[in-house]
Amino acid sequence: MSDGRLEQVAAKGASDAAGRLLERAERRLTTASAGLGGGDVEGAFVAAYDAYRMAAESLLLRQGLRATGGEGSHVAVEDAVSAQFASAITAFAKPTFEAFRRMRHSAQYFDPDGPTITYDDAAWAISTARSAAAGARRVGESGGLPRFELS
Repeated sequence: MSDGRLEQVAAKGASDAAGRLLERAERRLTTASAGLGGGDVEGAFVAAYDAYRMAAESLLLRQGLRATGGEGSHVAVEDAVSAQFASAITAFAKPTFEAFRRMRHSAQYFDPDGPTITYDDAAWAISTARSAAAGARRVGESGGLPRFELS
């Protein structure tokens, strides 16, 4: 499943760390909403993506996993979370996660030939991230995420 793109983290404190990460995600959603209200469409989109990714990472952390970092780390999170949680948290469906990640790249790294991120795109991003964070909180608090052991 991981192809070396995920690694184990210490079991002690993983659940608490996952909760703190999810709280960061929820704060980032506040930042995204404020950015959109202030007219920073691209900044709002990027902040919403950050919140979305942190919510996804909180689920992995509850399982004792994290992405190894570097090139492809966002895709590793996408693959692992979409495969495991898309049925319970539809915001993490693979096509949604992939489209969100690709659009974030356009918003984060200006490309004059790239697509323009619109107000509606940013509003969608915030709504999707909010749904993902709520789902991650619901699943995480259910206590039904056993530690995942990489082989």
